[in-house]
Amino acid sequence: MIRGILFFALALLAAPGWAAPPPRVQLEFSVSSGSMDLGEGRDVLEHDGKSYSVVSELKTIGVAAILYKLDIRRQSNGLVTKNGLRPLHFEEARTRKPRRAVDFDWQANTIKLTDGDKVETLPLPANTYDQTSFTYAFAFKGSLDDLPPVNLTDGRKLSDYQYHIVGKEKLKTPIGELEAIHIKKIQDADDKRGFEVWLSAAHHNLPVRIRYVEKNGQIIDSTITRITYQ
Repeated sequence: MIRGILFFALALLAAPGWAAPPPRVQLEFSVSSGSMDLGEGRDVLEHDGKSYSVVSELKTIGVAAILYKLDIRRQSNGLVTKNGLRPLHFEEARTRKPRRAVDFDWQANTIKLTDGDKVETLPLPANTYDQTSFTYAFAFKGSLDDLPPVNLTDGRKLSDYQYHIVGKEKLKTPIGELEAIHIKKIQDADDKRGFEVWLSAAHHNLPVRIRYVEKNGQIIDSTITRITYQ
């Protein structure tokens, strides 16, 4: 245990100007769609410099709980490498939806997707993430200057995407004004699903705002309300 902590500390010292997050971080979000408050989100990131776990939960509250009754729990586990996060397993439990899971076999270069009773094994491209690990992968990158194409999966399918840095912006949040790096998915003309994330340099490039655009055009916005470090 002590050797692991020392190894992690030395790794941080070897990368001046950048440091990975502390071993445990809890992030809380308010979730909305337009003018409607949908609910509350809570993400817990844990790592020891060699492996990581992210548990992401969303619960609807108030009127939204009556209209939508949507509870989502996602978990991603994997390795912390010199090139960032490398997921090994992902699973999602969602109200009224079949269980989804992903298993990454980096030695055999295969990925197994499970969507309810449907199971599919595909070739595993480099730079592949599940949707939860991707959001936190930026916190383990030494630089955000280069954003190579990525492959993402939620257990249903495997898709390749390209992202670009929109720029630096100031966000007004319940925890104060934050300078954030705005990253946005590049959408093809026929791609209706959007994704944007705002990363706070003051908080280890962790996400402080996340925006999804669903296929039907619905926008789901998550804004940070609290960050707790171990």
